[in-house]
Amino acid sequence: MVTFLLFFVGVTFCCNAQEKGFLTTYSEPDHSWFVTDAIETSDGGFLVSAYDYWGPSSMLLKLSVEGEIQTKRSVMAEDTTIYAYRILHLPEENGDEYMVLCPSHPADGSTAALMLLHVDEDLNIVSRRTIACSFFDEGSRFFDAKFLKSDSSFYAALTSRLGEMPNSIFLTRFDFDGNLLNCQRLERDSLAEACNLFHDEEGRIGLFGDFGPSHMGILLFDDSLQSISRDTIFQWTVPEGNSGESCHYFIHDMINSQAGKLPNGSYVVSSRLSETLLHANGYPYAYDHSVILAKYENDFHQPENMLITEHMNDTVEYPAFYRSMDFREIAEMKCNVFQCSILNEYPGPGGLMQPFPTGISVIKADQDLNVEWKKRFLRDGNYQAMVINATADGGCLVAGSLGNFQAQRFDVFALKIDADGNVGLDEIQEENMAFVYPNPAKETIRVGGVEAVETEVYNASGQRVMNFRGNEANVEALADGIYVLRITDDKGLTQTLRLVVNK
Repeated sequence: MVTFLLFFVGVTFCCNAQEKGFLTTYSEPDHSWFVTDAIETSDGGFLVSAYDYWGPSSMLLKLSVEGEIQTKRSVMAEDTTIYAYRILHLPEENGDEYMVLCPSHPADGSTAALMLLHVDEDLNIVSRRTIACSFFDEGSRFFDAKFLKSDSSFYAALTSRLGEMPNSIFLTRFDFDGNLLNCQRLERDSLAEACNLFHDEEGRIGLFGDFGPSHMGILLFDDSLQSISRDTIFQWTVPEGNSGESCHYFIHDMINSQAGKLPNGSYVVSSRLSETLLHANGYPYAYDHSVILAKYENDFHQPENMLITEHMNDTVEYPAFYRSMDFREIAEMKCNVFQCSILNEYPGPGGLMQPFPTGISVIKADQDLNVEWKKRFLRDGNYQAMVINATADGGCLVAGSLGNFQAQRFDVFALKIDADGNVGLDEIQEENMAFVYPNPAKETIRVGGVEAVETEVYNASGQRVMNFRGNEANVEALADGIYVLRITDDKGLTQTLRLVVNK
């Protein structure tokens, strides 16, 4: 078994806290911390995990309700690179305990391993276990890992790689002592990428993933990991006999995508989409990017509701890297849904996109994707959101990495947002962002988040087909299709949104 070294080190951090929220940052001069997970503790505090971009170690941070750093632990092992990747909550009668799941690579190139680090609420080590992933192909290393906890075991979708490319996905089940209970190899011709795992309302295992070029969907498995069903949620193809310019969406950057089963039995999906404008011969000549939050019923044929957000003042959005969406049940069959996106700005019209993030945006919606608020935060630095966690108070925590992305120098940040979308710190700009609902629309649409002075509506060919004043309009006269809304608010700020009309 690999020897663990777990200890305190001196820390440098700053914490600005008030009643409504906090922004906590943490840095060490000799480390570059890349955040991988953040969860809320039963006392209202938080645990954050990260690995060192420059070295073989990882670390855990424990934050209080006010965002103060209470404990910092380093996780190291001799001759092994450890990636603290996920934190699972293990409630105990005598206090909370946690399991930290750490993919690892021995320095001698031997078989990759999955380390289980069991810690108490003060981050004291309770037990540890190293599981050699002998089911990996010889010479394989970890490419990605997704985890899900049940009452007595946890499930993992482990992606291995040979060289620089992923080669196999293994759906596994382990007990909390690290014993392998089941393992199924999922060939890449049937599943290109595993995005996340979840339980459905019947307790079955759902795997949301990339089925191949521009396909995403859900696989369902029983406890023995035998396949039950396979449903394609989204698919993009060039239509046969395309005779003119047309606009199509397709899935892009699946590692940022996520899905889950809501308490009412429907699915909600968060993903980044690309939009391609096609020549008459079917070849693309223009690309655009957007972020989608969509609700599907069990048949997956058409989203019941959908939010598509993108440019704001020459800004492109990307879903948060590890967990772009989270939701928490607030009453019987009801819940709050949060989505977090990374923002990148263009320096000006026709300019190139900045090679580093320039802030984050967060949406709070109900289970029907009716938006309560959408706001933009942290425009004063290079903040890359990695995870969002819905909190018990109706708000959320966003955690990620802050720093110089060209020099690969990262610090940790944690931003606590209250239920109304406020942080409560004067130095943090909280900028309202526009949204349109319902989307897809049949009759009346409403613009939320801002006081709209004028909204111009353009079709996929760039022609203006209508305009209206105020925050409400009837779109029954528009043909089914995808439209661009150019919204000017009472402050003179212009934002661009997408609207799907489907009567």
